[in-house]
Amino acid sequence: MRRSDRRILAVLSPILAALGLAPTAAAADAASPVQREILGLFFIILVFALIIGVLVHILLLAAVQWYRDSPRWRPGKGHAKTHDRRLEIGWTVGPVIILAAVVIVTMIALPNIERPLHYDYAIDVIGAQWAWRYRYPDYTFANNTTTSVPDSSGKMYIEQGVTFLLRVHSEDVIHSFYVRDLGIKIDAVPGVTNIFWVRADIPGTYTAQCAEFCGLAHSQMNGEVIVFRPGTQAIPYGPPPGATQPGAGTPMYTIIDVHFKESRGDCHPEMEWSISPCLIEVGSNFNVTLRVWNNETMPHGFQIADPIGKVGPLQPRGAGPVYINFNTGDPGLYDFWCHVGGHKDLGMVGTMKVTGPVRYGIEITDNSISPRVIRASLGQTLDVTIYNNGTSPHPFSIGPPYDLSAGSIPQGTPVRWTVVLNRTVAPTWFGGPTPAQQGELYVTFLGTAPATPPRPPGFPILEITFGLAGLAALAAIAFNFKLARAARRRQRFPPEEE
Repeated sequence: MRRSDRRILAVLSPILAALGLAPTAAAADAASPVQREILGLFFIILVFALIIGVLVHILLLAAVQWYRDSPRWRPGKGHAKTHDRRLEIGWTVGPVIILAAVVIVTMIALPNIERPLHYDYAIDVIGAQWAWRYRYPDYTFANNTTTSVPDSSGKMYIEQGVTFLLRVHSEDVIHSFYVRDLGIKIDAVPGVTNIFWVRADIPGTYTAQCAEFCGLAHSQMNGEVIVFRPGTQAIPYGPPPGATQPGAGTPMYTIIDVHFKESRGDCHPEMEWSISPCLIEVGSNFNVTLRVWNNETMPHGFQIADPIGKVGPLQPRGAGPVYINFNTGDPGLYDFWCHVGGHKDLGMVGTMKVTGPVRYGIEITDNSISPRVIRASLGQTLDVTIYNNGTSPHPFSIGPPYDLSAGSIPQGTPVRWTVVLNRTVAPTWFGGPTPAQQGELYVTFLGTAPATPPRPPGFPILEITFGLAGLAALAAIAFNFKLARAARRRQRFPPEEE
């Protein structure tokens, strides 16, 4: 074996070994069995293509290196060879074997992609200009009682590890239901029911898109597939129970959502569990309703410290919200927590900060207002003194959802005005009638309702494909540069004639 052959083999062997492991690595990170089959098939074909491409390029460059014009080159002895039977058989039989291998692995993968061996439930996926709607079957509990599950629009809810048959329809034109990270892509055709399936193995939120141009708002026909963990909901599909089932008690005042979370939070990241939001800021002497949710795996119960002193009932998982109605009273800090034994120590604790009135001096002129931004807490009393330093009287108002007016503010005479900020806005306007005389009013409570589960990271197909292709291109460029440098050197120093 030539030295150059040994070098090529030494470089090529680890590359081929890495390519051979690519399908296995891709399948290990797949979020569903369908995606696992697709990734495995894709990388098997990619490996064959890259091996052929790399070998052809190496042989081409090696031939240029071996048979270039140089003093060391000597023509072969005897008659010139016009053909080689072994090479002809090799480049005929080799591609046939590769194509046959691709056909075999494709035929093995396709049945697993198109149809499940069995399924637990069937969901209708309905496409219409320009949204996705999901219809769920009735669910029968262990005690033989049956309940209906409402449709959902935009978001499909399924439990991790459960197999669903998808019956895909269209109400108007052709659409295509496409969820990349779950390996779903199936056309929705008017008058036809197409079948696909899904079993999500990784919980999270996956983006659903329409992959067939269906009209002017095609780009907006997006949605989500939300995969929740087992035990999070009593029914393994459909919208969360808190969104559809009646809760304990009746909401009476301005609602703030509070969620028990069996995961780490912002206020105590070192602890295992949390309450979201863990810090709430509201105004004093304000009537508020806490809507407490438990969509986790264990029972929980809400309690807030004295002098508010409210204790909620025990909330089983997925049993619907509990409403806690009270008046915030005087300014101060009030802890709230889960009263189930040990849960507070695990991190299910938060703080409500009750604040007094907020005071602002606002200056309005013919073409300006100061300050431009006011931030306050839900339930605070906004106590403002309005100064008109313009050349004429100016009206002063707060925009929707408040739609309040302080009337006309006379020139040079300050006017005091008090408003209870009982609605959250982010933002609305305040000030005079022209944009130059208007500022922004933000009314919030600290903390936000928990977001939907994050989208799991998918396997980087494009990154790996382009990375390998780029690596091969760089190697080819480097090899060609070396050959070009050798050619220039020979031109500069021609060989001596014998």
